[in-house]
Amino acid sequence: MPGQTWRWHKSMGHEIDPPRLVLFDHRFGRINRRMPIGPARWTFHDLFWIHEGEVVLEFPELSARLDLIAPAGVLILPGTLFRGTTVGAFATASICHFSIQDQASPTGFLLPRPGEALHLQNLLRLAMQLARREDAADLPRRHRLLLALLDGFATEASPAPGADEDRLSAAWRQAEQNLHRMRTLADVAALLGISESTLRAMHRKTWHNSAGEHLRELRLTRAEELLVGTAKSLSEIAKAVGYSHAATLSAAFRVRRGKTPGQYRHWSNPFA
Repeated sequence: MPGQTWRWHKSMGHEIDPPRLVLFDHRFGRINRRMPIGPARWTFHDLFWIHEGEVVLEFPELSARLDLIAPAGVLILPGTLFRGTTVGAFATASICHFSIQDQASPTGFLLPRPGEALHLQNLLRLAMQLARREDAADLPRRHRLLLALLDGFATEASPAPGADEDRLSAAWRQAEQNLHRMRTLADVAALLGISESTLRAMHRKTWHNSAGEHLRELRLTRAEELLVGTAKSLSEIAKAVGYSHAATLSAAFRVRRGKTPGQYRHWSNPFA
């Protein structure tokens, strides 16, 4: 389940050997509201990725719901019941079905590591290209690519967080999911029921960096994803990530990323 420790390359003290990976379907296509997702419960792993658009997935037995806005995805573990639908007219998605022989896994799902969605999507594009060629000589490369993709979902064990870190993490997760409402740090502080100055002090003491910089990075990372995964205008993206004006986003983006949003969108599109 989300948040639990699960190591892909270690099983009973042994590395996963690529031949133990069994690849099934790897497909890409467009889905819409007339094509519901599931309900399904696979006996294998399902790497489900949204390349364009938005999809809502529900996991009834886990009482969990995911809002996946491209680029975004989820690794659904064997035996996990799920269902979903698109938000809006359509979405483009890919699936990668596979199994790992002689390895039991818990039910549930895993999410990409923070900030790595764009990189995982690039790996998926290469994996799909190799799958379409149907060349047996590419199989070792496909195995290695899949292992690299799995690394992007694995969670390593870490020390148990303290009370402040728990509260901060929960607040920042909520803020990240509602950036359009987080106009200032005061809005983040309100999620904790504390003042902005208290949030700043708590954040710096716990994570040793600036709360303002953290919020700015959340905005710009989400803006990157929307620039690449959607056709939204700069004004729409600015509002979605909590900026009042497109010019404010553009200025922050240029300073922190070294490119204008338009340049970044063009640079990130391999088909442009």
